[in-house]
Amino acid sequence: MKRLVSALAAVVAVLALAGCGGNGYESSSSPPAAQSGDDGGTVSVEELGDAGPVLVDSAGKPLYAADEEADGSVVCSGDCTSFWIPVTVDGDAPRGLSVPGDLGVVERGDGTRQVTFDGKRLYTFVQDEPGEITGDGVSDAFDGQRFTWHAVSVGDAPGSNQNGGDSGDSSGY
Repeated sequence: MKRLVSALAAVVAVLALAGCGGNGYESSSSPPAAQSGDDGGTVSVEELGDAGPVLVDSAGKPLYAADEEADGSVVCSGDCTSFWIPVTVDGDAPRGLSVPGDLGVVERGDGTRQVTFDGKRLYTFVQDEPGEITGDGVSDAFDGQRFTWHAVSVGDAPGSNQNGGDSGDSSGY
């Protein structure tokens, strides 16, 4: 009986450890599918907590830009895209619903078409749920490259910051 209890405890421990860590995606050499929403890249503005009015995708997840890509270059690739998922579209340009700026599309190195706002490449954060902002102000590093992420704010509402706020936790994930 003692052996059975020990064996069951070991199985439970292995299963518990298997559920820890990772990013919620199975191991793969390619990043997860972009989360641009069901309707092909619709972008709109929504008030989200202290961040004020920010860009969101069609699912209501906030959109982010990395300071390191301010010049329009692609720096977030590889492992970075397993946490910061490029917002992409197939074919047509994204649609903006009451978006006070220029939406565009640029091609990434892998051939996907990434949505931009006023030249900033847009991403969703894998840990966000619709209507919440958890990645604003986060600093992280992938493949030796440091990043600082900001929700893309629009307007001058209290708590909003055109250059991105610092309402988030910079300690990482």
